[in-house]
Amino acid sequence: MLQLPTLARVKLDRLDSRAIELHDAVTSMARRASELSRARSTAPVTELAGMDLELARLQDKLPDLQEKHRNLANLGANIKHWVSVATGTYEMAKLSRAMPADVKTTRTPAHAVSNVRAQIKVLAAQRVRVLQSGVPAADLKEQASAFVQTQRENGRPKLVFGHTITFQAQFNALVDGAWTTKQDIGAALAWLDPVAFEKKLHDEIEMLPKPTLAMSSDERAAKLLELEVELLKCEREEEALIELSEEQGAAVHRRLDADPRAVLGIVIASAKKSKPERIRAA
Repeated sequence: MLQLPTLARVKLDRLDSRAIELHDAVTSMARRASELSRARSTAPVTELAGMDLELARLQDKLPDLQEKHRNLANLGANIKHWVSVATGTYEMAKLSRAMPADVKTTRTPAHAVSNVRAQIKVLAAQRVRVLQSGVPAADLKEQASAFVQTQRENGRPKLVFGHTITFQAQFNALVDGAWTTKQDIGAALAWLDPVAFEKKLHDEIEMLPKPTLAMSSDERAAKLLELEVELLKCEREEEALIELSEEQGAAVHRRLDADPRAVLGIVIASAKKSKPERIRAA
């Protein structure tokens, strides 16, 4: 299990405490509404109007309070799950204390959070698009050619012969990873006529539907890394704005899929350079 820095652990405990407070508030409000509803049947007529108003107020406020508790409890569970499976050594991130530009233009952190979340939504959509990108036809053809060469070697038959044995060419190549023993016909075809087999595979690739976005594996990996960096940067800014809003007394819900690293304010620990040993003169 990942060992969190002390400040990150304190923040996680604070989120847990807040979730417990909200749970207690929900329980108390639901109990109050239930008691009021039962008391209404025996209350004097003169008190019914006031009781109805109070009951309506509680019933109107309860769903919002329940949603706040559910959101925070689920967020805490997601962060704890991430901590339980994450590896590496983390330290607290050195974040800028300068007021974000959005706060200066929108005047309130809550409005700035909305702007940042719009950016996060765009970046997340771009990430999904890249994840779903197809493989370029040229790359597929290269993979097909490499496949044929490998299969050509695997498909080489075993020759059985002798003075008293009838000559045989046994094609015994098997499909890798098959649940049951299955002869690999493709290996035999690749050995018999690799040029024709390769051409047929290339023709099949040409007939495949063209993807909306095609990227090589290297391009895809680089773009995903770039988007991850941008997303984490935006989420750290979002968390800073949420904390600023809380300091000003206007609580803002955290997103359920918020990055735990942004919420806890942690980064992978950088390698600390050892100080050179001072050599004393004899």
